Amino acid sequence: MSSPSEAHSYHIPGQDIDISDLIDRTAGVQLPETKRSELIVIMAGGFGMRMMPLTKQIPKPMLPIRSRPILEHIMAQMIGQGFCRFVFAVRHMSVQISEYFGDGSKWGVDISYIEEPHRLGTGGGLAYLEERPDLPFIVANADLLTDLDYRKVLAFHSADSAVTMCTRQAEFQVPYGVVETDGETVKSVVEKPTQSVTISAGMYAVSPKLIDLIDKGEQVDMPDLIQRAIEAGMNVQSMGVSDRWVDVGRRDTYRRVVEALENGCSET
Repeated sequence: MSSPSEAHSYHIPGQDIDISDLIDRTAGVQLPETKRSELIVIMAGGFGMRMMPLTKQIPKPMLPIRSRPILEHIMAQMIGQGFCRFVFAVRHMSVQISEYFGDGSKWGVDISYIEEPHRLGTGGGLAYLEERPDLPFIVANADLLTDLDYRKVLAFHSADSAVTMCTRQAEFQVPYGVVETDGETVKSVVEKPTQSVTISAGMYAVSPKLIDLIDKGEQVDMPDLIQRAIEAGMNVQSMGVSDRWVDVGRRDTYRRVVEALENGCSET
């Protein structure tokens, strides 16, 4: 997923590095009696360039946290909410992913795969779904650990919407003094101010009609696909979320999470 420049100072509320309880809950998770029929599509085909050299021999979704892959933690969280139909969009070292997860029977769920023929971005793989979903479905990145309840995202999603973006607040510190001017007159100077912005959380509820905006084989990321929907006059919703959310697709964050779990310490 896209991330703020690592050269800038930023803070995302809820991005707690100590997620031991969240990780513990994904161990031995079982499907509840009430199962969901909606599809979950997890985009797991990226090269993980931000994670090099960790991803030289292992695809990013397979990097371990407490001896289990990131992707397994993500899937287990969803299984605990009743989701049992998964599609993994894969490309980079995809065999490692498909050999580990198989058809999903180990977890009591169904897993199928989109084998991307070339780089398709975080949205292009949707054009390769074997069957067009009948219902809105979830699209999520394969590097986000969260305790978000995806059932609430689907409940929030309106029937007439093309897509609902989960969004978060982030605070960025501008690395320079910001000057407000009126012509040639300086009105104020603020040294390295902090600004609050709304960012994409990398999780979406998607209506099947959004797939119609994708040409099969094209590379398109979800933000660009959503902008395409806006320009086409489709309804696009934003659902603000404040649940814990950790982007372990960043090498520094991944290492801090692993170290915090190993040391049993709390860090934010």
